[in-house]
Amino acid sequence: MSQGKVDYWDALAQAAQADSVVSFRRAIHLILDAIEFDSLYFLAPVVADRRVGRVLWNVGFPELSEQHYREYGWKYDPLPDIALNRSSAFRWSDAPRLARLTRQQKEFLSRIGEGVGVPCTGPFARAGFVGVGNPHEGVVIDDALVRKVQVAAQLCFQRYCELVSVRDEEPPDLSQRELDVIRWIGEGKSNAVIAEILGITKNSVDSYVKRIFAKLGVSDRTAAAVKAVALGLIATGEHSKKAAHRPRWRN
Repeated sequence: MSQGKVDYWDALAQAAQADSVVSFRRAIHLILDAIEFDSLYFLAPVVADRRVGRVLWNVGFPELSEQHYREYGWKYDPLPDIALNRSSAFRWSDAPRLARLTRQQKEFLSRIGEGVGVPCTGPFARAGFVGVGNPHEGVVIDDALVRKVQVAAQLCFQRYCELVSVRDEEPPDLSQRELDVIRWIGEGKSNAVIAEILGITKNSVDSYVKRIFAKLGVSDRTAAAVKAVALGLIATGEHSKKAAHRPRWRN
């Protein structure tokens, strides 16, 4: 192992022991360094019904790419749906062999390059998808590396679900305005953009966000969005503007 290279198992241990979303994100960066990739995204829940919103969590992909994905890219991403029908990880380049793709889906894959897709399961039968992309120069994604990525992705998905677990928790009493704000947070909008959409000041949105964090018991926007979806407070994606509530995940 070269000097400065992160040890794979040490990185996994840090992820498993993370006690907050912030420390968990730091551990994700260590894991990416250890497996020699630059980027990761995960989606949850992943079910066959695309009307059910999927929360996106991004580490390493450019902010503009994330914005494009939230706005329309998710419609053409075939990887999560391929993962639904698989029990093991797969190379993104294998997608055309694993499923019949539309022209838009092929174009999507051509833009994101090579990576590894991993179907994941979490507590209470939650299904998710982890995509690990942008391998370092010279990295060969062989079967051994695919299996290594799968172990890391499954551990990380499991731990993240535990960090934002809402089992047996009653949804907090959010005002209508707070519900409006958390829905737009789930869509990836900044406080300034939310203020413009709702026709209120940014300071007002800042205050609503602080109250939402306190009521949900979280400290960042990603955790707030994931927990709000799990509690049935919001949906993201295609039906986010139509549905205010979703059934809670149950054991």
